[in-house]
Formats: sequence, C-alpha cells, structure tokens
Amino acid sequence: MTFSIPDDLVELISEGERIIWVDRSAFKPFILKNLAGLVVPVVFLLIPIPFIGMLYGPSPHVSIFTLLFLLLWYCIVGFAVVNFSAYPILLWRNLYYVLTDRRIIVRKGVIGIDYDILDLEYVQRVDLERGIWDRIYGTGTIVVQAVGVKTIEMYSIPDPFKSIDLLKKTVENVKSSKTPRI
Repeated sequence: MTFSIPDDLVELISEGERIIWVDRSAFKPFILKNLAGLVVPVVFLLIPIPFIGMLYGPSPHVSIFTLLFLLLWYCIVGFAVVNFSAYPILLWRNLYYVLTDRRIIVRKGVIGIDYDILDLEYVQRVDLERGIWDRIYGTGTIVVQAVGVKTIEMYSIPDPFKSIDLLKKTVENVKSSKTPRI
C-alpha cells in the first residue's frame, strides 16, 4: 500500500533521522472493532418505544416532564451512537504510524492532531494482540511498552508479524549501538 505522509509528520523527522516504516490502520478491522460498541446504545434506543405507544393511548395527555425525559434520553443515546460510529471514521483519517531509526511516532486525532513520540532506547517490550476482526482481515495490534511513559498501541496493522519483527530489530539495533552512560 502506498500513501503520502502528511507534511506535519515530515516536519517531525530530525535531520539525519531515517524513516524505516510508515503505516496506517487497515480501515475495515479498525472500524468494525469500534462498531461493536453500538450494541448497547441501540438497545437503549429501543427501550422507550413501548412507552411512547402508551403516550398516545386512550388518554393522549402527555406531561412536559415526559417529553423532556424522552428528549434527554434520545440526545444521550444519540450522542453514544455518533461516538461509536462516526468518531472511529474521523479518527482513522488522521491515524499514522512512523518508525524511524530513533523513535516511534503515532499521529492521531479528530479535530486537533496529537503525537505520541517514544524514543526506541526506552522500549522494554513489544507485543502483538489479535482479536477476531484482526484474524479475519490478517491484521493485528502492536503494543509497545516503555519505561515511565504510556503504552503505545498501533491498531489494525496489516501484516503485523513482519511489522513487529522490523520494530524489534530496530529496537535491538538502537539499544546495541548506544554507549553506556557513566
């Protein structure tokens, strides 16, 4: 897969720093993982339906409190539905993973763009997680743990075994080339 790197990521690369690997999350498994969260809001959308039918029964007098409650109910549940359906798509558009010979850079965000930057010398552990959608689509989540910083997760990476091997080799090269500090 070929795609261009956003200009802001290019600006983050220092002089003399080599880009080893650039990738993005695979669209389908990334979105499908997040759509599983729609089950609960959809159930909550259906709960008031029998009560709405009762409102228009033999006595069609509806209190303002009932209408306000239903309005509030559907606003909250509607927000959850949008959060679980539109947010992942918007997030995916800005999600890039870059491995250089010095660090890992994760670019993400919906409205604002955030960067997680981890120097490779601090990496302690690199793991691979594969759920049901990952197995179906041949992707995986690479989890990088380091000393004193939050874990970096790279979701739905195509060909994860090749990518994790490349990452581990790069980390080993960085750690073996560092001279001990006194």
